[in-house]
Formats: sequence, C-alpha cells, structure tokens
Amino acid sequence: MFASCTPEKYELGKVTAKEELQYTIEPSSANPNDIVLTSLTPAAAPLWVTPYGQSIRLQDTINVPFPGTYKFVYGVESAGGFTQADTTEVVVNSIDQNAVDKPLWINLAGGFGKSKTWVLDLDANGVSKYFTSPFYFGGTGWEWAPNFKDIGWAGVSAGDYGTMTFDLMGDANFTADNKMFPDLSGTGKFMIYTATNELATVGAQVLHDKAQGGAVANWNARMLIKTLDADHMQLIAFKDPGNWLIYNYITLDYYNTH
Repeated sequence: MFASCTPEKYELGKVTAKEELQYTIEPSSANPNDIVLTSLTPAAAPLWVTPYGQSIRLQDTINVPFPGTYKFVYGVESAGGFTQADTTEVVVNSIDQNAVDKPLWINLAGGFGKSKTWVLDLDANGVSKYFTSPFYFGGTGWEWAPNFKDIGWAGVSAGDYGTMTFDLMGDANFTADNKMFPDLSGTGKFMIYTATNELATVGAQVLHDKAQGGAVANWNARMLIKTLDADHMQLIAFKDPGNWLIYNYITLDYYNTH
C-alpha cells in the first residue's frame, strides 16, 4: 500500500535590485589614504571587493598608502541572492606618511619626503668598500661569499655601475642609471612588502651586471631583502627557486666617505 505526498515548495525571498543598493565609499576626513566603506542596504549582508582583498563588514576602512586609481566593488547577499553594484574608482593623490614610517622604508629611501641613492659595491679598480664582492652566490642550503678578485671566471667586469635612487616624494619612485649597461636604466616605482621582507621595482631594474645577472629569471619580480641598514643592502635575486645571487649595495654617501 502506497501513500502519495505533495512535495514541499521552497521559495527564495526577494532579490535586492541593483538600484536599491545603498552604500558609500569615500576618503576619511582624518586621513585621505583611509577609504571608508559603509553599507546602508537594509536586511542584507555586504561583500566588498577591494584592492587588498574582500570584506564582509558593514563598515570598514581600507588603507591605500600610495597615489593611484583604485577599484572598489560593493555587493550584498539578501534572501533572494547576491546583487553587485558597478565598480567605483577612487583616486588617491598622496602617500600615507604613516605607512612608510617603518625601518625598511627609512633605510631604503630615507623616509617620507626624502630620497636615498645607492651604488653596487664595486669600483673601476675592482674594489668593494664594505662587502668582499658586489655579489655572492646562493642556493638551497648553501651560500658562498668569495672575494671579487678570486672569481674572474664569473665574467663580471669591474667598473662604475652608476647609481639607483629610491625616493618617497609624492610617490614611491625609483630611478636606475646603469652606466655599464645603459639599456638597463630607467624610471619607475618600487614597493616594499614589509610582511615578507621583499622589494620589487617596476619600470626599471636595480643595478646589476649581465654576465651573472642575465641568469636571473625576472629582475622585476619580488627580491628578498637579506640585509638592510642605513648604508648597506643585500638583495636576493632568484635564478630559480633553488638557485640565486645575492647582490651587495652601499649608499652613495658611504661610497664617497670610505
């Protein structure tokens, strides 16, 4: 004997229409680099898409430390489903001084509103003033720091490799003037990733040679900052994940006074 039954019917609630979305995306009056996101749509859970990830807060503040045009998208999940607004573009015109008031930024570029110029630690006579060579070798589980005079086989010529300047005047600006290889010179931007101790440049490359440096996979990829103080810096440039070069730099001030 069989009994029949009537299937239950489930109905979703009303979908929030795009024109019903209520929200604001605007700079903070206290700090124009802080972008304040406020969801005003009733009975809906927000989902913000920002340049630095997603947020589900009714109100959130996203710090944008450098000038540029940034995209934000607001959406909500309501009883009837998900609705998303058009992209909002926010123009930021200045550096957030607080964002670059950290040791890595200060040691590399001098701090907010300042600049610092660096050279490869090698001169035309083959002399390195602080390190034993302008570059060292490294790989998984090992590193080798030879004297420059002992690695003629590496093919790197002594010479004036020029200068590179990092500044925080209006933006995170980077300029390289490679006198040995002018085609490697240029002007662009730089970024320090403080959480991972990394540096990346765009539009120009840090000073390097071609004999060994030509084996680096990508000079605009993130480089690990091995050491950095007020006058000395070591950057790890990867040939591949298990094989790299360590380039050694000193400030122009240090070069001129030692």
